[in-house]
Amino acid sequence: MYRKDMHPAAAIFISFDAVAVSGITVEASKMAKNLARHQIKSYLDLGYDIKIDKGKFGKPYDKEYEIYSDIFDLVRIEDIDSLPHYNVDFLTHSHNVLMGRVPPVSSREQEELLLAINESSLRLAHRIVQLWDKLSISYVIVENGTLPENIIYTKALYTAIKIYGECHCLGNFVIWRDHDLMWSSEKNAMKYGAAPYPHAIKPVRSKHITYVTLNNHLKKKLEEWCDYDVEVMVKKNTYDFTEHGRYDSIRENFFIRDSDIVIARTTRIIPQKRLDRDIYLLNRLNQLFSQNDIDRKVFLFVAGDPDENRPYYQELNTLAKKLSVESFIKFVGPLSHKSMLSVGDATTIEDLYYSCDLVSFLTSWDYDSYGNPVGEAISNRRCYITTSYEYYWEVYGQYGFEAPVLKISEENDCLPDEAFVKDLYLLINNRKLMNDIARRNFFIGKRLLSDNSANILDLTCHEERMRDTVVVSVVVPVYNETDRIREVLLSLFNQKTHDGLIAHDGYELIFVDNNSTDDSVDKINTFKFQNRSLDIFLIHESIQGVSSARKRGMDYASVRSKARDSHLGAQKKHYIVSADADCIVDPYWLHALIEKMVEENGDIGTCNYYYNEEAFRNRPNLFREIQKTLRCREVSFSLFGGFPDGKGFAVERTLYDKVGGIEIFYQLSNGRFVEHLSDDWDFGIRVIAEGGKPVYARDSRVEINSRRVDTMLDEVISGTAYGQDGIIIMKDVRPGEEKQWSTLSDTTPAQSQQVWCYSIKDYVPKNIVLPALLNPQILLDDITVRHFFTGPVADCLYQRIHEIMRDSRIIDFKPIHAYKTPAYRLYFEFRDEIFCAMRRAIGDDIGFPPPLPECFDVVKPEDFERFVYYFCEDRESGEAHNYFANGGVF
Repeated sequence: MYRKDMHPAAAIFISFDAVAVSGITVEASKMAKNLARHQIKSYLDLGYDIKIDKGKFGKPYDKEYEIYSDIFDLVRIEDIDSLPHYNVDFLTHSHNVLMGRVPPVSSREQEELLLAINESSLRLAHRIVQLWDKLSISYVIVENGTLPENIIYTKALYTAIKIYGECHCLGNFVIWRDHDLMWSSEKNAMKYGAAPYPHAIKPVRSKHITYVTLNNHLKKKLEEWCDYDVEVMVKKNTYDFTEHGRYDSIRENFFIRDSDIVIARTTRIIPQKRLDRDIYLLNRLNQLFSQNDIDRKVFLFVAGDPDENRPYYQELNTLAKKLSVESFIKFVGPLSHKSMLSVGDATTIEDLYYSCDLVSFLTSWDYDSYGNPVGEAISNRRCYITTSYEYYWEVYGQYGFEAPVLKISEENDCLPDEAFVKDLYLLINNRKLMNDIARRNFFIGKRLLSDNSANILDLTCHEERMRDTVVVSVVVPVYNETDRIREVLLSLFNQKTHDGLIAHDGYELIFVDNNSTDDSVDKINTFKFQNRSLDIFLIHESIQGVSSARKRGMDYASVRSKARDSHLGAQKKHYIVSADADCIVDPYWLHALIEKMVEENGDIGTCNYYYNEEAFRNRPNLFREIQKTLRCREVSFSLFGGFPDGKGFAVERTLYDKVGGIEIFYQLSNGRFVEHLSDDWDFGIRVIAEGGKPVYARDSRVEINSRRVDTMLDEVISGTAYGQDGIIIMKDVRPGEEKQWSTLSDTTPAQSQQVWCYSIKDYVPKNIVLPALLNPQILLDDITVRHFFTGPVADCLYQRIHEIMRDSRIIDFKPIHAYKTPAYRLYFEFRDEIFCAMRRAIGDDIGFPPPLPECFDVVKPEDFERFVYYFCEDRESGEAHNYFANGGVF
């Protein structure tokens, strides 16, 4: 059901940390500011009624209001202690018994405990839903909810998410973000017991939830623990690269000259952070300046709470005195980020970064799994130094960031060696090099570390409902299309029509971002803001793959259209259309497609495709082969209606829902399950097999981007453009710096012939044999089909299809690739007749069938049919797949 009262949209953050200001709440505040740019209000439950070991359970909010006044409204479940069993004693006891297994209890006592937890969590779930309804919540962000701090609350959240999502027809409206997990948090103290943590609440598979963690190690652990029933995204912490705001230098407060070097340390003052390394470094660098008679000094500014670990703080002071550098160390106390500052004149972390020359993160090998100071240095255009702590390579090192790195290991967690000291000394004496490194790091970081957390959610579920006049939803999957996206947007926006069939109030655009790392999303949002006459939506699909992205968008369109029909009290005909983010559509593309479907009462409609001849001006041989394939397509699609291609097809919504929508299949590639990229094709098979009527809209034209040929011409020639051995894989066809055929030469006659052979071998089984295989009756009843084949051939083909069905005992060709073996067999057996029909219908230049595989050279004519069967059934070698090639060549 659609909730009109959900406006303005709101998000609620729920923290299991129960700390007023922590790394978790800092990350949450960044995301809240991103949401605010989408006019989404943010609420925060700090978790004072969740976590029981911080001594703040039930603590009223006080100064916390001031801290978050400009970011969050603080909320909590009122009178939560009135719930049965929800009190400190019960929560502590249940945690000790179920997680720590101390004290041991009988099985009966444990069962009673679990029943009490279930009762309390169900009551709490309904309280949570009531709060969300009251606040008109559209998005939920759970922080560290997988840690079994409070099993009742975790169970309640999962129940509330299911109830709320189903009640309000929401899609992906929850981010469940784990910064830390049982196997890496306080593992020495065994706070959460021993693996596999039998009573901890595992993440559940849900269409409403995207699971997020910080690195691949935690992702792997979490997915393994869940028996791979959920998929977890790796989402790095993010930083502000806007360079907005005014910052103050604090150097003059400490009488530090511009020529001196300031190193900033913005970490907690605890042993695991190894600030002794910075003090030792301070000593050595100042010694080198003195030895080289250079009038410069190096200062260390430490922003942290000295009282957090007073003995360690005293230990650092003792070391500083011993090394005679105490006057060069400034302990400035804990600093806030400017975004969380409650007192306007206080010094902030950003002020310190503005004042420093480089940022230090010389942490221990095993302490920090992330390293926010490194990211903050990068976003503030400051150089940094770091150790090669356990996760440095994964989080930063592999991406090309430049910095002096102190090599450490679990066995050798050492002080800075002389090689590191020397490298750093040379760097701080080369101001230009420091600026260049900081600049290069900034631009890498802007691409990798800018905040796009909000894009994980559907930021459109708070949009107004579908217009009453909309009859078409156009779905466009997007992944890193910055070079092409505006041109595509313009072609979709500037659609023309006759008699008002498809005006701006009659269609909408749904872009599905599939984890883009460039500025494609920004360009779509800018275009949307500038062109408000057309409804444009941007949603996100976290699972990588065009199939998942297309499914996400088409499911979203179906849900929206059904919600609109429910509002109107009547079911309207609605068409869901697929388009590609790198293909330009003609001005009458949408009009011609929908007009054809309306006129012929079609359930699934396919478009006409073409390449821009100008892109092949210097490649006439190659263009001729492409045109031959497209001429063949024109004839077969006119005969049979054709099969959908993601570049442009339409389906009527009721048929889309009837067959279950786009189905995601998986295949093995290099030992891993990856998406099988024939979702559009197999979807068409299911629609047609369900009785859906296919139509071909000849005048609905799409220009295919020539890069699909340019980038992979060698593979096109060899017949491996989209994989081999039965594996169909999507390849990145965006031209890179490597040489492109388009700038070199045309195909030779021999290469052109090879291109044609693979193209036609891929085309015939799919586009001529398969339509007859799926619906043999067409060979008897359709006059145009019988004319194409000739009556005797159509009769023989009809008979042979039924013989193969009986012999193979296949009665349903809808399952993925169930059609391949029989389609291949029929091609071999009827290839001469089919090519004869094609020469008659298309032209003599279609020629004759490509040569048979060499293995047939020794097969006797009377054994041909039998050995065709063996060849096509030989799935282990993949010879048949490779002979016919994989994926459409053109």
